[in-house]
Amino acid sequence: MIRGGHAGAVVSLMLMLGLLACARAPVQPEPIPELIGPIALMIAQAPPPEALQLDVGVRVFDSRSTNRQGIAVNEGTFARIRELETHYLPVVLRNTLVESNQWGVVRVLPQDDPSVDLLVEGTILHSDGAHLILEVRAVDSSGRQWLDDTYTGRAHAIHYPDVMPGDQAQVNEVIKDPFQDLHSQIANDLLLAKMALSPQKLRNLREISALNHARDLSPEAFGGMLASDAEGHLALQRLPATNDPMVTRVQSMLERHHTFIDTVDSYYEALYLDVKTLYDLWRHYSNDQITAAEQEQRRARNSDQGSDSFGALRNAYNRYKWAKIFEQEFVGLASGFVSETAPAILELSERVHGLTGSVEEQYAQWRRLLRAIYDIETGGVLP
Repeated sequence: MIRGGHAGAVVSLMLMLGLLACARAPVQPEPIPELIGPIALMIAQAPPPEALQLDVGVRVFDSRSTNRQGIAVNEGTFARIRELETHYLPVVLRNTLVESNQWGVVRVLPQDDPSVDLLVEGTILHSDGAHLILEVRAVDSSGRQWLDDTYTGRAHAIHYPDVMPGDQAQVNEVIKDPFQDLHSQIANDLLLAKMALSPQKLRNLREISALNHARDLSPEAFGGMLASDAEGHLALQRLPATNDPMVTRVQSMLERHHTFIDTVDSYYEALYLDVKTLYDLWRHYSNDQITAAEQEQRRARNSDQGSDSFGALRNAYNRYKWAKIFEQEFVGLASGFVSETAPAILELSERVHGLTGSVEEQYAQWRRLLRAIYDIETGGVLP
């Protein structure tokens, strides 16, 4: 939630946007692919049959976004906002996939996971509240690539309703993400890739995922059950006997693992809910600033043409003056945003009890612990 003093400052800043129309134009992204227009998410009335429900892992995104609205400010402030986005945006995509009702369990994961049927990875190329450019890649458990594309969205004022900070929490479920069309397009593309596979191939993927998990626990026992086909994708060679006691143990390990990654996913969801109000306000403010700067650029080009040199000089000075004022206000908002969201990120890294380090490090520790438990239960020797 937004604390009182900071919330008042945010509202004041947003009310000043009309006075900031002369702010210096921000650094715009490189030429971008075609923008995504209004997209209807393909929603199933009923979920697929259980045997065809693929579990999806949406990995925490990477970021190559360096945009800072053209403002000379401490790089660390914007780097931390970029870090937050790598945790926040995967939850938006995960929620979109869940809403589509086309999949099995969908989770946000800190790392690759051998137990999921489909792994989705994303890289943030640009994000400033007005533009979002994501590079998205999806690979199934056999190693077959489903998706490798770049998605570009543009938000407008209508995507940022004027809601007072105190009311925002009550309407979070009603207001769509400003770039929801982009996430819906990704979800639809993944569904189209899934629909291109036969039911038997989908069932095979689930078997391959289960054996991938088993092979991760015991390469010696399960490694020979999978092999690469002519295209370099994993294919089933044979399945273990249903009465094999090792299968029962592996299934028990898988259930424990799912409990763990369900817990991790719930913490990403908690982070998303904790910072959503403030992040929406920050993006709203940034979008308004960029839009105002674009409009001022157009006005400046029109007014400077054919005007006398004194008028042109006066306009240039006014733009410079308001740009400096805006820089101070925007940097203050960005710094406040980082300060407000830092506790939520810290909590995300500390909530997996009994493990230490970042979420990624805790996940790696859990994988090692799971193998150790399996070794103990099967009479193996610990490394």
